[in-house]
Amino acid sequence: MKRSFLEGLLKDLEVEESIKKNIIESIMTENGNDINTEKTKTLTAQNDLKVKEGLIEELNTKIKEAGSVDIEEIKRVAREEGFAEGSKEVDEFKKTNALKGSIKGAKDFDLVYSKLDKEKIKYEKDDKGEYIVSGIDEQIKDVKEKYSFLFEDEERQDSLIDLGGSHENITPKAPETLYGALKEKYK
Repeated sequence: MKRSFLEGLLKDLEVEESIKKNIIESIMTENGNDINTEKTKTLTAQNDLKVKEGLIEELNTKIKEAGSVDIEEIKRVAREEGFAEGSKEVDEFKKTNALKGSIKGAKDFDLVYSKLDKEKIKYEKDDKGEYIVSGIDEQIKDVKEKYSFLFEDEERQDSLIDLGGSHENITPKAPETLYGALKEKYK
């Protein structure tokens, strides 16, 4: 709104010039406030639009990049990594079993294993793909000398396992017969 427009509207009004000027100034001030409010809204909307356009551009770029990803290649690599990891676990399991087989008579494998120098233990595969453990015999001997309580008594083990003789055709005796025989023996 222009000042000249308002002056034209009020020229025929029979009021003092100072009152006309005050009326025009008040209308112009209010109009300026309205214009400034709308300018602020417009600038805010323009800024929001720029931000959204930037976001749209960024998302479009990501969509283009995602379109060039080879999903089958990702699956193949993940599958190969899984097989390799599984093979490592199987390998470690075989090594542990070979080691357990090398430590005979141990009451607690983990405790005996903790006493060994792991760097001296070597693993080699035989023709069947099974592990053979070396570098452990001397260490086991030392551990048996220092910590004999960690191992089963070999003499006792042999006597428990090999009973010797023939144990066929044994007829169990009735309890009364055993009682009677013991009673007679210990009178």
